[in-house]
This record gives sequence, C-alpha cells and structure tokens, in this order.
Amino acid sequence: MVPFFIYWAIILVCIAWAVLSLWFTIFYLSRKENGNLWAFALFNVIAGIVLAIALAIYRTWGWGITQYSSLIYVILGVFAVLTIFQAIFGREPKAAKA
Repeated sequence: MVPFFIYWAIILVCIAWAVLSLWFTIFYLSRKENGNLWAFALFNVIAGIVLAIALAIYRTWGWGITQYSSLIYVILGVFAVLTIFQAIFGREPKAAKA
C-alpha cells in the first residue's frame, strides 16, 4: 500500500511542479526577467531525474502496482520541453560595449 502512495505522490508532485514552473515562466517572461528562468530549468531537470529514477524503480520491482507509465512519459516530455524553452529564453542579452 505504501509504494502505491509513493508512486502517485511522486507523479502528483511532479505535475504540480510542472504547472508552477510554467506559471513562473510566463510570469518572468512578462516582466522581462529572463535570467530567472535558468533556475527553473535546473529544478525541472532535477524533477525529471527524480521521476526517471522512480520510473526505473517501479519498472524493475513494480510491487504489484498497475503502472500508468504513459503518464510518466508525458510528464517527462513536458519537463524536457519546458526545460529547453526556459534555457533558450533564459539567456540575457549581452550589454553593448562602449
């Protein structure tokens, strides 16, 4: 029973983080504070790694939990796209030399 709760807690926390990260991305882009997007890109990579480790563990040992791995793959894809988007738009323009 505990592995079931851990499995879904990881998925729900990652979904919540993806939504929060997307909201902050839009917020910082609207305020032209693009440099802050790098931190969210880093946190998305960390969340993606945690989700991939959980996927590997539950694929290997399973514990009798019916896995909806397509949902995990969708979340991993969202993290990948969001991270690339944040890395591209997180660059600050270079200051002009005098």
